[in-house]
Amino acid sequence: MKFTNTQAGPRGLNAISGPVLVDPGQTVEVEVYAREQPHIEAAGWFDVKGSYTDNPDASGPALKAVAADTASELEGLKKQLAERDAELAKLKAQQDEPPKTAAEVLEMAKDQNVQFMSFKAAASKLLGDKTPSKKDEIIAALEDLATKP
Repeated sequence: MKFTNTQAGPRGLNAISGPVLVDPGQTVEVEVYAREQPHIEAAGWFDVKGSYTDNPDASGPALKAVAADTASELEGLKKQLAERDAELAKLKAQQDEPPKTAAEVLEMAKDQNVQFMSFKAAASKLLGDKTPSKKDEIIAALEDLATKP
């Protein structure tokens, strides 16, 4: 098909091969699907010669394969989203836990199953920036905190 721009400025066409910019007075020869005809006629920007290309079959095997791939990808994304939501709920539940008392954190220090960093994190919530780096110093600071009214 031939499209001639009848306007004073450049105009665009949505050709099968992709967007085409047509300068004023310029004629281009491109293939355009029939579904674009109402838009082109309504704009009135082009003098059109030739026939539009039939619209692609929306139920062809290639499009069905794309739809199947898209559905599979969508299911994968839904699964990732559910996993993320579960992780966020778990973190929120941990955050909503009331802070431990100094006595509870001291009990953590005695428990062989509690890792040092977990103990230190719990102690840091009570002691703040002044949390010592060594376990025995943290215990002393917690004991001091526990005895203060």
